[in-house]
Amino acid sequence: MKHRTTCALALLLLASCAWADEIRLKDGTKIIGTIVGFEDNSFKVQTSYGFALVRKDKVAAIIPSEPKPEPKKESTDRSKKPSPPEPQAVPAAAAGAAPGAAPASARAPAPKKESPPAPAPPAQPVPQKTAPAAAENTAAAAAPSAPPPIREEVQGNLYINHTYGFRMYKPPGWHVIEDAQKTLPTAITALGTGDETTLLVIGRESLKTSLDLQAASTERQLREIYQNYRRLSEQRSRVAGLPALERRYRGTVDGHDWSGVIVSFARGNEFFTILGMTYADSDLIQIQENVIAKTIASLEFTAR
Repeated sequence: MKHRTTCALALLLLASCAWADEIRLKDGTKIIGTIVGFEDNSFKVQTSYGFALVRKDKVAAIIPSEPKPEPKKESTDRSKKPSPPEPQAVPAAAAGAAPGAAPASARAPAPKKESPPAPAPPAQPVPQKTAPAAAENTAAAAAPSAPPPIREEVQGNLYINHTYGFRMYKPPGWHVIEDAQKTLPTAITALGTGDETTLLVIGRESLKTSLDLQAASTERQLREIYQNYRRLSEQRSRVAGLPALERRYRGTVDGHDWSGVIVSFARGNEFFTILGMTYADSDLIQIQENVIAKTIASLEFTAR
């Protein structure tokens, strides 16, 4: 009798919730979708990213609501922020002098003043350069230039990067995250949820070796960041129509177990790395992994 009562209550709850499109969890998370089943004391929810199981005791409320309209345009143009001045190129006529150095006439030792008849102290040797002028010119040419300011914007569910000429899908509730370089040194942008439990970082650098070797170098950097880093799988894929190497992993940072994917591909002499990660100990891991996959697959390059 008790079993029948439990089943009846479950079916009644499903019948009343089948049309609901907003599920609020006790931790504040919101899921937009439709409950299509109930099994093992969990709701089976159909979302635009696939199916997910949500435990009944995690649900705080099920509320029917219309999806909130996305803002028409959310500009996050970083070019308005002050950026360090780029080093000026050394003119050809100034060969042999480092940038910012005083003219040769100014560096020449001043003529010695006439000494009084009294015994003069021993003359100090004039400091000599330890490297020829050609070496200074080479060092100046090799000095790294400041990265260009990132010009980017968000239009509804579309992220556009004008500086590097690409765009991709922006999931609802995701925002542009500042200080992306803290996650990946070569990062040019980062998107994610407001609580940063799900992140997607895109890095760019010059292609120095082969795709496989440079991807392995990026993975070694991640091994130093994560505790208990372990690769789960590796496969060949395509991103923006280009051959790519995709590796899935798990690792621990700040007491949380992360589920991540590293996608590496080359475009001309550029090497791109896409790092997507989400809390592996979250009830929404299946949904967030599908969101990351959809965002990566949507990337396409445009004219700069």
